Amino acid sequence: MTAAHAVGSAQTSRTMMKLLVLLASAAALKQPRSKQIAVRGGGVDKAGVVKAVEVAWGFYAAQMILVPSKVQNDHFEEKATKMTDFWARGHGVSIAAGIYMLTQLDTEVAFKAAMAWVAGIAVAYPYNAKFSLFAEYKQKYPMHYVPEVLMAALLGAGLVANQAE
Repeated sequence: MTAAHAVGSAQTSRTMMKLLVLLASAAALKQPRSKQIAVRGGGVDKAGVVKAVEVAWGFYAAQMILVPSKVQNDHFEEKATKMTDFWARGHGVSIAAGIYMLTQLDTEVAFKAAMAWVAGIAVAYPYNAKFSLFAEYKQKYPMHYVPEVLMAALLGAGLVANQAE
């Protein structure tokens, strides 16, 4: 891969992640003003939050399976290795299976599972790196803001949806 191709690929990925974060953030801010508005489709509902989690996780699963070193190299100073590619591919498959499982559950159970999943991933990954919860990491900014904001947006959307019902 040429340096120009790598830069273009990184920029495309950043743009896609920014768009995803923007959409998730906008959904979290769109609160219903009344029960009548919520009934007519306004605001954030639990099914929509589950879909947002499925889309966000699908993006990560695809990257981890198809280009596993990309996540590591985009977010951290330490470069990916064959070993990190190995675990990332395996985790990507697990994420894909989890997404499928969410689609098989009724909305209420899927919502609870999705929110627990997001909270767990938030602590294990982006906030662990940001606040050195388990070890010290040298993350790359501004790219590492993407998962930090994404997790907050998904959890915020979940809070809004849970309050609306």
